[in-house]
Amino acid sequence: MLNQLPRPLLIFLVLAAGIAGIFLFQAPHSVCSSQLEILKQSQSGKLFPRVTKNAQRSPLYARLVENCKTGNSPGACYELFSLLRKLNQDLLGSPSECLIPFGEVPEIQKALKEGVQLMIQLAWGEKPPEAGLAKFNWMETSDLVLYCRLKDMNLKIYGEQTWQALRVATYKKLPGEAQIFQDGMCTNCERIKNASQVLSEEEIWVRSLFSLRCEQFL
Repeated sequence: MLNQLPRPLLIFLVLAAGIAGIFLFQAPHSVCSSQLEILKQSQSGKLFPRVTKNAQRSPLYARLVENCKTGNSPGACYELFSLLRKLNQDLLGSPSECLIPFGEVPEIQKALKEGVQLMIQLAWGEKPPEAGLAKFNWMETSDLVLYCRLKDMNLKIYGEQTWQALRVATYKKLPGEAQIFQDGMCTNCERIKNASQVLSEEEIWVRSLFSLRCEQFL
């Protein structure tokens, strides 16, 4: 039947079918995809690679996390906390309908979940802190505001159930006892119990940033 059609008409039909296929199988450039490009540009070189004409430079995020973990101090964590603050601001400045799609981007998901979990670990320190102000360690009000904003963003994007799962997973990352050193060597580092093996969930909650009343900071 196609052989009976005039050649110009056949060419037209093939082209029309091709154009229709592009629209059917390729999603249109949405508001969220445009906004994501803006966010990536804002985080270029920090959370996402920096692309130049001649090369692609790895983002700073992984190095900043390692520096913060190793130093566990205001100076060591300054750059990472600045990155996380900027990410939170970029997300708040995006359309609300884009937050969940943005949360599926691996780099953003990692930063939001790892960032808030790391802050809890930093405040906890190398052994269980006492309840009260001790649970804040060296963190100042601006750092606590950041924690609360990251927590709020995690809840908005991933929901309460995911937040509670992160809480339980974090309990197992917190040390339940202090390291013991003898002649400069740690004698118990390979068998230190985690907090969930030593303390009840209520005790961990009271001594950690999880119990911070974030409504006063948001």
